[in-house]
Amino acid sequence: MANLISIFPPSILIKNLAGCNMKRTMLLKSLIICAIIATSCNKDDDNKDDQGCVKEENYFEAEFDGDTIEPYFNQGGGIGRYILSFSRCYDNGNDWLLTINTENDLGFDFSLIGITGTGNYNISTGNPDHIPANCAENISIYIEDQISNSYTFISSSNGTIEITEYDSGYGILVGTFTCELVSTADPSVKKTITGEFNLNKSTLDKTKRPCWL
Repeated sequence: MANLISIFPPSILIKNLAGCNMKRTMLLKSLIICAIIATSCNKDDDNKDDQGCVKEENYFEAEFDGDTIEPYFNQGGGIGRYILSFSRCYDNGNDWLLTINTENDLGFDFSLIGITGTGNYNISTGNPDHIPANCAENISIYIEDQISNSYTFISSSNGTIEITEYDSGYGILVGTFTCELVSTADPSVKKTITGEFNLNKSTLDKTKRPCWL
């Protein structure tokens, strides 16, 4: 130390030591900030849109009576399942059935009958005696209370679908819709539903949780 003092004045030594301490403090702060950022970016449930998670395909979403209708990922007993089903009707290659379940025990059936390409299609009146999980005879919508196994709302003839992309071979069906639904308990009660869907039967894997859920 004596040799250092003889070479460098005390004021210079003190300044250098202070500078080193400041650099260590700044470096430590930088490391802490980087660790916080890395941790927040790895959270699966935070800022999903910022992490590049977007609804690209195999989703359905509708607004009805102040609520959002969309499928969910049912996790239980170590097994998970995406509750969205999209299948071809056996009678015709251009007839499709979309079925989803929601977390509040609501079932939604959408029969997409006679889809031959892009364009607008009319939605028809639903049949209250229609059997769930089967294709209806026309384009129609059914909302079911799964606890009572009964329809609560069915489509009226006041509705349209716009198909913006369609490929029968791969089972690609993309579009939007709006329709007036009628209460099965009181036909005077009518409510509007609007929604969109992007379906691809060839890529639908119900064992995988979509990133947005």
